[in-house]
Amino acid sequence: MGQKPRNADYTKEYNRKAVLRILRRTAMSRAELARATGLTRAATSLIVEELLNAGVVSELAPQSVGRGRSAIPVALRPDRYYALSVDLARKGCSVGLCDIGGNLLQCRKLPDQDNPVEAILEALGSLLETVDRDRVLGVGICSPGPLDCGRGRILNPPRFERWHGVEIGSLLSRGLEMPAYLEHDVCALALHQLEMGQSQNFMLVFIDIGIGAAIMSEGRLLGNSRYFTGELGHTTIRFDGRQCECGNRGCLETYASIPALLEGTRFSSWADLADSVDKDPDARRLLDQEALYLSAGLINLVNLIPVDTIYLAGDVCYRHELLVQRLRREIGAKALDESSRDIRIFPAVQDPNVGVLAGADVVFSRFLTV
Repeated sequence: MGQKPRNADYTKEYNRKAVLRILRRTAMSRAELARATGLTRAATSLIVEELLNAGVVSELAPQSVGRGRSAIPVALRPDRYYALSVDLARKGCSVGLCDIGGNLLQCRKLPDQDNPVEAILEALGSLLETVDRDRVLGVGICSPGPLDCGRGRILNPPRFERWHGVEIGSLLSRGLEMPAYLEHDVCALALHQLEMGQSQNFMLVFIDIGIGAAIMSEGRLLGNSRYFTGELGHTTIRFDGRQCECGNRGCLETYASIPALLEGTRFSSWADLADSVDKDPDARRLLDQEALYLSAGLINLVNLIPVDTIYLAGDVCYRHELLVQRLRREIGAKALDESSRDIRIFPAVQDPNVGVLAGADVVFSRFLTV
C-alpha cells in the first residue's frame, strides 16, 4: 500500500491524534503537551482550543507549577467516544461497551447457542441503546488465529471449528451499520498492555491451550494478520517433533501449551502444577521443561527484534514468579544480545474482562492512528 501524502491536512490530523493519544493516558497542560509532542506552544494551544470547542477535552482545576504561576491541565473526556467489543474465545464469548478512557461500562457473557452471530448482534444492539450512537467509533473483535483481518474473516484456528470461515467483521459491520475490526486476540492484548504506559518495546506471550505472541516496537504493533499473526505456537522447535494440528511437526505449541505440558501427568491444571512445586520434584521438573521449551521460541524472536520486557498472559500468570525465574535463567544463558539477558518479565494486565477491554482498544487504536 502506498504511503499517505504528507500534506497540510495530514499533518494537522497527525498532530491532533498525537495530542489525543497522550491525553488518553494522562492529563497535561498545554506546555507539557508541547514538550511531549515536540510541537510549538502555539500549535499545541491551537489544537487544544479546537478540541475544547468540539467537546473532546475539558480543562481541569489549575495547578501551581512555581512562584506566581499555575498550569491548567487538559483531560480527554472519556464519554466523548465509545467502542463496542466482542471477545471470541474457546472458553466462550463476551461482549461489552467501553469508553475511550479505558472504562468498561457494560459487559455480558453470552451463553453457547446455535446462532452465535445473531446473539452477538442482538447483545451489541442492546448496548448501543445505552449511549449516543454517533459517539460509538466501531466494534473491535478479538479471536484466536489464524485470521484474515483485512476481510474480517476467521480462518482455521485449532479447536475453534464452529467459527472457521466466518466473516465476522462484515457480518457485524452490516448488522450494526458501523466499522468492525477483527484482530488476533494476542495482538489486541498487546494494544491494551501498551495503554498501561510501562513499555513501548515489549513482547506479550499468551500461554494457555495455545501459544501466541505479539510485539510492540516504539509503541507500534509489528506486522499484521497477513504476515505476523501472533502464532508463536506454530513456530518449529523440533523439525522431527510431534505432529501439530496445523499439519506441521515440532511446533512450540505441541510441547509448551498447558495441555501438552500436562499430558500424561497427574496434574490437572497449571494451578495444580504450580501449587505442587514446593513439595513435588515432578512439578519442578515440568516447570523446568516448560521454561526450556518456551525459551526456545522466545529467544528466536528476541534475537531478531529487541524488546525490553516480556509480558506473560494466560494460565501461567498464576504464581508467575515460578516460571519467570526459570525463563530468565534460560534466556540469560542463550540470548545473543547482552541487553536481552537482563530482559524484564512480568505478568500482563490481570482483569477478568481483559479480552473485552482489548477488543475496544483495537477500535481506539485505529481511531488514534493516521
